[in-house]
Amino acid sequence: MKTLGERLTALRRERNLTQAELARSLNMAQSTIAMYEKNKRTPDAATLQKLADFFRVSVDYLLGRDESSLPAVYEIQNEKLSKKLPFLKETNSNPHEDPLFQYLFQRLSDLTPQQRKRLARSWYNALKKIEKEKPGDHLNGTPGFEPEGK
Repeated sequence: MKTLGERLTALRRERNLTQAELARSLNMAQSTIAMYEKNKRTPDAATLQKLADFFRVSVDYLLGRDESSLPAVYEIQNEKLSKKLPFLKETNSNPHEDPLFQYLFQRLSDLTPQQRKRLARSWYNALKKIEKEKPGDHLNGTPGFEPEGK
């Protein structure tokens, strides 16, 4: 069974966040996050809930009581969101006309420059993984990005 620290570390890394970035987002000290991840300190109930909300998981998942990282409440919220935003299920061969992409790009203006940069890096890494499934590497030489590991 994974410990709270291992789960926090995995969740943080899945989102490409450093301990310092996570700490800033939660208004905590980086050393506090490090102590949680090393299992040298245990968060109180309010902090556990704050962490669960941030990562969109249940407190039970963080504590190892539940192996599912997606609690039922978030599944219900996603269902409600799909009903409110039906275009999320639509697809279009032209991304410039796709309602989902239009919605996502409209939301970019709500992000800070640092958040946009993190998002761009995440998109780039996701595209690289997708391209590995296809013949040819269409992302080689993309301006502004270095291959992973360099």
